[in-house]
Amino acid sequence: MQGMNNFLQRTITGLFFVIAIVAGLWWHPLAYMTIFAIVIMLGMYEFIRMIEGLDAKVRVLWALTIGLFLYLSSFFIFYAGLQPRWLVVMVPLVGGVFLTELYLKNKNSLLNIATTLIVPLYVALPFAFLHHLAFFQGDYGYEILLGFFLLIWGNDSGAYLVGSLIGRRKLFPSVSPAKSWEGAIGGFLFAAGISVFNFYLMGTLGLIDWLVIGALVSVLGTYGDLIESMLKRSVNIKDSGRVLPGHGGVLDRFDAVFFSAPAVSCYLLFC
Repeated sequence: MQGMNNFLQRTITGLFFVIAIVAGLWWHPLAYMTIFAIVIMLGMYEFIRMIEGLDAKVRVLWALTIGLFLYLSSFFIFYAGLQPRWLVVMVPLVGGVFLTELYLKNKNSLLNIATTLIVPLYVALPFAFLHHLAFFQGDYGYEILLGFFLLIWGNDSGAYLVGSLIGRRKLFPSVSPAKSWEGAIGGFLFAAGISVFNFYLMGTLGLIDWLVIGALVSVLGTYGDLIESMLKRSVNIKDSGRVLPGHGGVLDRFDAVFFSAPAVSCYLLFC
């Protein structure tokens, strides 16, 4: 009964989660921007909470400011023609982290600086790459972005279903004992199928492009999941947060984005 309750909770939460993301992408670019700005802020907060287990002091205001500026400035470069030279503001923002440690005279200054800067680098920067997908055709278009998230969800679902049914060979037991090679292959095949679906439904890229993007999302999304598990194990926690009942935290749900979004953006830039 407990297992069924957990499954229903996970299903209901996941359904509302997907509806919110899809509605935001379809409705308006500012809705898309707002939804993921909230995701970034929650994700950075979760990451900061994870770091609290270390002997370090994250400068929360600096971390959140840098992450939000990086995300919003890159969005408005695409959306409103903001001049890229405004990104130079990152220089004093990053410099402020170092100056803060100088005046506060902490013994762990190097660790404090490193942990403060890794928060926006790990969480916010990958989401900034999503803007390239959203504005790939010049004006805002949700098709590639929606296809990207369909691939992430398909890979996750395929890995979970196949791994639960026939998973035997452990993929990376020292980090994530539940994940199997069978699950990873199942997720890859699901992603390949969704790539074909995206080609016929979205109509924005060629079939080969979607298949390559599907492969990148599957492989790098799996690595993102494993790395997230590694980070959580290093601070002895199971979930990054509890904001999504049955799913854990925001970082748990978006760990596949952290490495696949930059890779897909680079592929579209150079293909």
